[in-house]
Amino acid sequence: MSGHEQSPVPLPDAMLPGQYEDRYVLFALLNALVNRIQAAGDAQFEEVTWKQWFALLGVSVFPQPPGVQEVAALIGTSHQNLKQLLLRLEKTGLVQLQKDPADARRTLIHTTPHTQAFERKYRDQSGGFMQAICEGIPQEDIAVTRRTVEHMNDNLRRAFSGGQDQEDV
Repeated sequence: MSGHEQSPVPLPDAMLPGQYEDRYVLFALLNALVNRIQAAGDAQFEEVTWKQWFALLGVSVFPQPPGVQEVAALIGTSHQNLKQLLLRLEKTGLVQLQKDPADARRTLIHTTPHTQAFERKYRDQSGGFMQAICEGIPQEDIAVTRRTVEHMNDNLRRAFSGGQDQEDV
């Protein structure tokens, strides 16, 4: 969006185009969007929080049971934060944590039959949620936004990670 196009999100007068550089407005909008997504996501599920669901999503992309560190790196959180989410998910029966037989220092995350039932229960609802968020946005805009956010994420990692991601899932 150029500095003079109307934003679909109502901005306070202090943030209208021309008042701040677009990068500052983008940063503020991204933060607000993350908060809104989490609040809306928390309302989507009965059994888990949005952050727990996001952890499950991270686990689900691996063809074999992943380690905690692999999933933490994928979803942008620390090993410790993910471990706390996984311990709560283990209590609900959605995952099982087991030491890796090949490396006792590594904990593997296994999904359960309850995980598949949970995914089936929310599949249509999750698709509808994504459809609602992206409604009316041309695919080319989604692709540009994705690349922009990926670039910002890479810059953030390089500038501030010190070997550890700073995100707190």
